[in-house]
Amino acid sequence: MEVFLSLYFTDHLNQRKKIDDKIVSIQEGVFDIKINKIYNSLTFVVQDLYIAPQLVGDLVERVEIRYKVDNEVVEKFVIDSIDYLKDNNIKVFCKSKTIRYTTKIDKIIQCSSLKGLLNSLLEDINYDKLTDIPLLFDYEIDNKTVEEVVSDLSKITGFEYYFYQGVLYFEDKKRIQKDDVAIKRFSEISDIIDFSTSTNKDEKKINKIYINKKDDTVFAAKPTIALDIKDSPQCCSPDDVKIFTDDDNNTYKINPVNAFFIVYFSPTIQLPKCNIEYEVGDRILIEEYKLNNDEYVELMGGIDEIIAIEGVENHTFKVGYNMLVFDKVEKGELKVTYKTKVLHGTIEHSKYPKNVNFLITHFNQKIDYTHKIELNGFYPIPYDFTLNLMSDWGIDYSEAINKDITISKKSGDVFVIVENHTSDSFGEMKFNINEYNTYKFELSGQEPLYLDWYINKKQIYMDEIQ
Repeated sequence: MEVFLSLYFTDHLNQRKKIDDKIVSIQEGVFDIKINKIYNSLTFVVQDLYIAPQLVGDLVERVEIRYKVDNEVVEKFVIDSIDYLKDNNIKVFCKSKTIRYTTKIDKIIQCSSLKGLLNSLLEDINYDKLTDIPLLFDYEIDNKTVEEVVSDLSKITGFEYYFYQGVLYFEDKKRIQKDDVAIKRFSEISDIIDFSTSTNKDEKKINKIYINKKDDTVFAAKPTIALDIKDSPQCCSPDDVKIFTDDDNNTYKINPVNAFFIVYFSPTIQLPKCNIEYEVGDRILIEEYKLNNDEYVELMGGIDEIIAIEGVENHTFKVGYNMLVFDKVEKGELKVTYKTKVLHGTIEHSKYPKNVNFLITHFNQKIDYTHKIELNGFYPIPYDFTLNLMSDWGIDYSEAINKDITISKKSGDVFVIVENHTSDSFGEMKFNINEYNTYKFELSGQEPLYLDWYINKKQIYMDEIQ
């Protein structure tokens, strides 16, 4: 493989000179593919070359390197700084031309996609396998370099970039496979070594990302979801209205009790996925906040419309997002009324305890929640009741396992034996309650235990007078 290297210098008179014969040493030349690098660097020592001070750091290309690995490459560099050495030598620190775009900038860029934003900031871009990510905002840069902006966006979206042979590449995050072909790198000018990475053979990893920008900070308008259930836990209830009279001749009514859930989400431009049947609707929300040097608040749901706001002078928001941004740092009370889109639905009543598992996803957000329907105020029959001899009866574990228990139910003023059971190796005994009554449990060597099981009452006790 043929390898050659030549350096050219453009002086203050705009004259281009080949300076190979003036090079004392090339101390560093890094032209490798390094993830999240926006330029190449070159450091060399040269003799008898005049570099005007005004050329240093002016971000105009002054050094050109021509080298050949598999094919000839021409790469241009700006002079970042110089050191004056003895023997009339100068040490020159260079960065490839992308560095010219890393000066501090302050501007607002209107764009609709990530590629559009990068195109407005950089030149000589190859997107290769980068998904075009929609941006729903005006991007404001306050005293940032493009290098800092690209780094911020890379952290948010997960894309990768690298500078290679004069071109800045952007790609979705790579996966290295066993059969990938190594990419060459020009490491120390005189040598070529393999670099352990490759182009991406996987499917594209980025779908959509939504970003908000405020002042000099990139706010990731992180997709959010929140689940609200009333009531949770939900109490067991009958399938139809039950009317009954207690011992004191008081009449009561127990109704079927449903629970209701709402899913709040941001952005509202796409619906979450929910495994429970739901409907889509609008809700008017009123939220209050105590502000303490805050520049923004994140509301429960995405803002489709601000109806009323108290406590701040000026605010901005993007429709569908939950971020309410102020034009200055704010203190005090904030009250905001707004309309948002929600998912809502009903969790039907159940006369027996059960779990309802929610699995909700929205972009990269996930809710995996178990809603419980529990016994509380209504007690059905028939019912499989589990008696724990340790927690319910207060018996030591060693005395609670594999024990014979007699079960009686109340008939008038006496108890009539109805069943015999044996506790298991966990100290528990299970039996089926098929009528409302007071039950007595008897175990040799222990005081009797009583259970009241009525339509609206469950009580365990050891004193029958209760």
